[in-house]
Amino acid sequence: MMKKQIMIMGLAMTALLCGCGRTGSAGTGLAGGSGEETGISNGSGEDTGISNETEVNSGDAGTEGSPGGNGTSADGGERVSGNGKVSGKEREAAENGGETGGADGETAGSGGGAGGRPEASADVRAAQGGPCGEISVILPEGWKYEGLPMDSEELISGDYGIHFYPEGAAEGFIEIAYNDFFGVCGTGLAQEEAEMAGSPVSIGTYDGHAYWDFVRFGEQNEGVVALTYRVEDWWDDYKNVVSGILDTLSFERDIKEGGRYVFREESENREIGLYFSLKNISSTGATLVYNQFDAEAPTGRLQDGDDFAIERYGDGNWEEVPVTVKGDYGFHDIAYVIPNEEITERELSWEWLYGQLAPGEYRIEKIFLDFRETADYDEHVIYAYFNLE
Repeated sequence: MMKKQIMIMGLAMTALLCGCGRTGSAGTGLAGGSGEETGISNGSGEDTGISNETEVNSGDAGTEGSPGGNGTSADGGERVSGNGKVSGKEREAAENGGETGGADGETAGSGGGAGGRPEASADVRAAQGGPCGEISVILPEGWKYEGLPMDSEELISGDYGIHFYPEGAAEGFIEIAYNDFFGVCGTGLAQEEAEMAGSPVSIGTYDGHAYWDFVRFGEQNEGVVALTYRVEDWWDDYKNVVSGILDTLSFERDIKEGGRYVFREESENREIGLYFSLKNISSTGATLVYNQFDAEAPTGRLQDGDDFAIERYGDGNWEEVPVTVKGDYGFHDIAYVIPNEEITERELSWEWLYGQLAPGEYRIEKIFLDFRETADYDEHVIYAYFNLE
């Protein structure tokens, strides 16, 4: 099931991004570098969890409500000690002798651990790059991690980041991710202001349980958020270690890579109930994502074709990117139906037409038809915006 199933439905939805939960006084099982532990006070009320109302961040990751609450693991499975049942990159690591390549699944060490999982070793720098900067933490001996690149289906909330967890844990992890639209809603939320990794943080706990639900970083680390997920079984033993790890957080904004979708109001057309976005963006292509959210809006069948155009922003204007094709070119004369109240994805490669795009700010233009019958249709132009680093 797709992670990002809930698309933002206009700027009105951004009102949910404010902190609308009841703010109270709370401690946090987090300690500073000293390892001193503080308690968590009750925040009574209804547990509604984390709100994340933006296309690139919303949807299901196998959980509803608090990320530290119930549900399946983010990749639909569980890590179970001793039987080798692991998730995603872990399974790949185990099958390859406990080692995977690069940030897209590197582990803190290699070799055969319990259940075929890699053994952890001495302190390791866990890092994941992305279009807004590189996120990294230092993991002590006995901890493992998975790097999750842009648009990873395994992220709870955010564009890209890291999952880390103690090697002996059967399930659960801490997620650190970049999410510049992070927000919280609901009653039962207690928040505390503190300092971590040299910046102020807001620490939130729902309904007074023994672990915090989120840590939102500020100032030089603005945009980075830490979340807990199914940590109940090991939190008491490792909460001070988690605090120490988060205190090593580094967010290097100057180290950027890859592409990132940028929400703009004009990417949503309420007249036909369609929201146009992108994911898996690179210099040569992307995945087009069409969310038809209102079945009553079109007067006929929504459809589009193979044609598109890419423009780059510079000097205050949008100008079409020069094509690299020599001579004449064209697009297939074909119509693709966009189903009502569904999310449709289509792969697009533009390398044949524009080559590899240089870093910059871009938008893709697509023409959509509200087609009733031959010679009876309405034409709508919608843009999806993205940045390349």
